[in-house]
Amino acid sequence: MNPKTLKVITENCPQNHFCPSVLVCPVEALKQERYKAPTVDPEICIQCGKCTNFCPRKALVLV
Repeated sequence: MNPKTLKVITENCPQNHFCPSVLVCPVEALKQERYKAPTVDPEICIQCGKCTNFCPRKALVLV
């Protein structure tokens, strides 16, 4: 069984504000440059799903 990975769906991200999901990541795997869509460091991400549950636009998904 393959572990899930976090994917950022940039089409769902408005990219006009600070991403609130960045703040809920317990291991700081999400990063954001200015107001661009966040990026994920797969080496750090623990696939906990907190960011996916917190994102109101469903731009973060575990696949």
